[in-house]
Amino acid sequence: MRTKDAHIVFIGIGGIGMSALARHFLHRNVPVFGFDRTKTALTEALEKEGALLCYSDDVSSFPGWRAEETTVIYTPAIAPTHPWRVFFESYNPIKRAAALGLIAKGYKTLAVAGTHGKTSTSAILTHLLTESGLDPTAFIGGLLSNSGTNYRLGNGPWLIVEADEYDRSFLKLHPAAAAITTSDADHLDIYADETDLTHTFDAFIQQVGGPTFSGTTLDSIIPAGTTGDHAFASNIRAHEGAYSFTLHVAQQTVETKLFMPGKHNVYNAVLAAALAHYAGAGLDHIATALSTFGGIKRRFEYHLKGQVTLIEDYAHHPTELEALIDSVSEMYPGKRTLICFQPHLYSRTRDFFEGFVRQLGRVHQCLILPIYAARESPIEGVSSEALAAQILTAETSSKEALSLAVKQSNCAVVLVVGAGDIGDTVPQLKAALR
Repeated sequence: MRTKDAHIVFIGIGGIGMSALARHFLHRNVPVFGFDRTKTALTEALEKEGALLCYSDDVSSFPGWRAEETTVIYTPAIAPTHPWRVFFESYNPIKRAAALGLIAKGYKTLAVAGTHGKTSTSAILTHLLTESGLDPTAFIGGLLSNSGTNYRLGNGPWLIVEADEYDRSFLKLHPAAAAITTSDADHLDIYADETDLTHTFDAFIQQVGGPTFSGTTLDSIIPAGTTGDHAFASNIRAHEGAYSFTLHVAQQTVETKLFMPGKHNVYNAVLAAALAHYAGAGLDHIATALSTFGGIKRRFEYHLKGQVTLIEDYAHHPTELEALIDSVSEMYPGKRTLICFQPHLYSRTRDFFEGFVRQLGRVHQCLILPIYAARESPIEGVSSEALAAQILTAETSSKEALSLAVKQSNCAVVLVVGAGDIGDTVPQLKAALR
């Protein structure tokens, strides 16, 4: 099976993963039509690149492409009862994961899986292979700061993808090699429990043709991240916004540095280096490239530096919040810190309620926005108010009231955190804090 490449339709084109797929076809001069609920910077960029987009439920705006010449790709974030989903039912639409699996069959695929750190690791890996002359094609779950895009079209044999565990999507992939960052509990709306999730990771590993590098305790992996493993970092020290360290891969060593906050990103860099080395990149090229990696938008992204520091981050799970707050504590010791947090999904808020309480309570002040529902309906008793009630330093806020509340907080470090649309508040916050 392959995609019908005369025309491609995306239902939910504005998502970070869907927009990268759309760019893949646009770069190949394939006509693209897409629907999304709201216009964003991502959708506007796609329109400039040639996509025909619609933001209403009026299906009459479809150009009328024939089903036998058109592949329709959808995201589960758009409900099956939505008019566009219903309209394209006769086209035999496929999920984004299935489309990615079909594209991957034409490449030697390097897949990055894990409940946290996929985007950072795959973005670093893309930079390593690019700077090493291997010219990869890549689908990234975030916008690279260097290029401002989530897709790279290359002429080399390697394809870099994020292998998403949500909805067991990564089982559509059969990569040449892989890395797994973490495997702790998440997506418990999909998996029965952590054991179920672990078994699914094990099934993914069995589909990998070559090595799977990981610092987890999963079976059938090549250990990475700890002293003595196939790949690890030693002599890690923070200085002037960077981590300098000795990189060890396959019993070779080299000195390098990484300009990304948080020691967890050194681990991510180690995994990326292991995959890059497997793909044929020399260790000296890897070391040089690591020191020039520019980061990812919404991953500890600075918007203000000075009397007040404003940082935006995608963290939406207690483990990610812990890593973020650890990084802030390390870089700004003793500074009053405010976190503006938008919970993502009712189910995740319910399943990790105590973890969110524990992490959000670590900062000096916390403003919690309403839960970003995405694909979900409300769950009784689960709310931002219930979360704030358990945290001494927390209160709720609307997006509209956030700027004034942040300005009145008089905190030196302000964090804007979440996987929903909280990033839309950043321009107003910057204006208020200047």
